[in-house]
Amino acid sequence: MERFRRTSSPPERARLALVGSGDAAQARKRPSIGRAAETFQSKLIASFRGVRRRPSGEALSQAGSSPFFNAFFRLPNELHIHILSELSIADLLALRRTSRALNDLITACGPALVRFWVKHKMGTLHTRLYPPPAPNEADLHYLLAMRRRHIASVRLTRELAKFVLKDTLRHTNERQRQMWTSVYEKMIPLVFGVGYFLEEHRRAILIRDLGRIRPRSHIGYDICTTPAITNVERKILRKLDAPLRLQFFYMYCFIVQVLARKLRPPTYAGSVEKVLRGWSRKPACAEDIAFVLVLGGVGQVAKLLACQNYSERQRLLHAFITRMSPHESVHWRKHWRDAGVTSPALLDDIPCSSIGITQLDQIWEPLVAEMMGVESRTYTEQEKERYEQVRASRNYLNELMGYDILRGRPADADDSGDEGHDDM
Repeated sequence: MERFRRTSSPPERARLALVGSGDAAQARKRPSIGRAAETFQSKLIASFRGVRRRPSGEALSQAGSSPFFNAFFRLPNELHIHILSELSIADLLALRRTSRALNDLITACGPALVRFWVKHKMGTLHTRLYPPPAPNEADLHYLLAMRRRHIASVRLTRELAKFVLKDTLRHTNERQRQMWTSVYEKMIPLVFGVGYFLEEHRRAILIRDLGRIRPRSHIGYDICTTPAITNVERKILRKLDAPLRLQFFYMYCFIVQVLARKLRPPTYAGSVEKVLRGWSRKPACAEDIAFVLVLGGVGQVAKLLACQNYSERQRLLHAFITRMSPHESVHWRKHWRDAGVTSPALLDDIPCSSIGITQLDQIWEPLVAEMMGVESRTYTEQEKERYEQVRASRNYLNELMGYDILRGRPADADDSGDEGHDDM
């Protein structure tokens, strides 16, 4: 353990000071492997700690003058790719912020990193819904976008799990909770598929409504309600697995159920209690829920469900709707850019556009109803009969989990036991 210390003991330093000039070369021998490993770790940690304290020019000069970085940058490109492939995306982002040299190195290795992640770490659902770019056009933006989608899906799945555990499994045994844990892992790809459907739905309506030539009399930002876009949704649905399309649809219906329930005040409270607690505001209408689903996606839904009480959810919903308006928000361009409008010309067109949001009951449901029609051969008669039963009972979660977790209690029943513990 003595050789892993940063400095030698005083007797050791005194002995080295008495060594003659003939033994100087022997005293300056190469450090051991343990000391080299400690030096590597300390320098790497120091670079992370100093990234926010040092200016970028100073960090770049220190990185260029460091013997460790000089030796690291002289390694072959294959070794750079092998080392960076073992890091997570969060570590890659931290390294990019360390210095300009490391940022350039990671950017240069971007195509190889994308190929590695697509081949070894991404599932077939991710690559089917979001095909990777060509090898010569791949960059880190693809990995960062996939990471954002995955994080949003995990957050929404976690909030749905909290909703079920708090409302339906409060008095159940440990075995049922373990069963729910296994189904929680099954829900993540389903939520990811729902996020893909909503993202493509949003892209379709933005392409339809932005960039068109309009008469001068119709200039003005407006959000209106439009009917279903069944033909576009049919093309979107083709990318989803045929055996799991109904599962994706049931997951979407369950998300809408939970969101609608959380955006209304508790039904057990009287009129006086609603006024005292600040619940006098009307619950969110179907147009507001459709606005959040289409323009916000699963990420914004997860943020709404993460709020602790009804009042916070109402404030966040109102803030999300108003910040998209060019007349009510200064940073509306940033929020529309987050929604997928990246073209400066299209951003300039938003204050003069009328954007149509599909009605809540016209999203996905008319397409599935058409596929379940009498003349349609997409599903068997047993599947059509089961679909009618699920639609009548609205027990979408039971159908997803494979057993009656709610014990006959629908997901949109009275939530008297939910909001009673919230500080509203």
